[in-house]
Amino acid sequence: MIYVTVGTMFLDFPRLILAMDAVAAKTGEKIVIQTGMGQTIPVHCDHFDFRPRDEVLAVQREARLVVCHAGIGCVTDALDMARPLIVVPRMKRFNEHMNDHQLDLARAVERRGWGRMVLDTSNLESACADPPPAHTGYSPARQPLIAAVRDVVDSVARREPMKRAR
Repeated sequence: MIYVTVGTMFLDFPRLILAMDAVAAKTGEKIVIQTGMGQTIPVHCDHFDFRPRDEVLAVQREARLVVCHAGIGCVTDALDMARPLIVVPRMKRFNEHMNDHQLDLARAVERRGWGRMVLDTSNLESACADPPPAHTGYSPARQPLIAAVRDVVDSVARREPMKRAR
């Protein structure tokens, strides 16, 4: 199964949705698409607009591949799940975003070896047939930071009770 997500952007992303719908029609592979706020609805894919985060992560765990727009949340979720990743950035020229900032993240994903960037959606069928390997060495910076903050809080709490501000 392939999981596709377009994120929470208010603009539609028909270029990605229709391309993945064509992949499903041609290959018969099950594809689940999170369509977001857009009006484009696939014919050959299961789809939903939004679901609770835990349900979305459960779908991702089952996926052999994640295809997403170049939103930081979608990318980090796929990396956290250690799923092969294809990133299709939303482009201003197609009226999919207000600017082309998603190109920066998509290029960084590819440069770091975390996944593959696809700009031309006509290449998605071959990209899905031969996905990049899952990146298993990703460690979000927030995890060590959270652990360090917890260590400090725990060590301070062990030494002296917190004084209440008056």
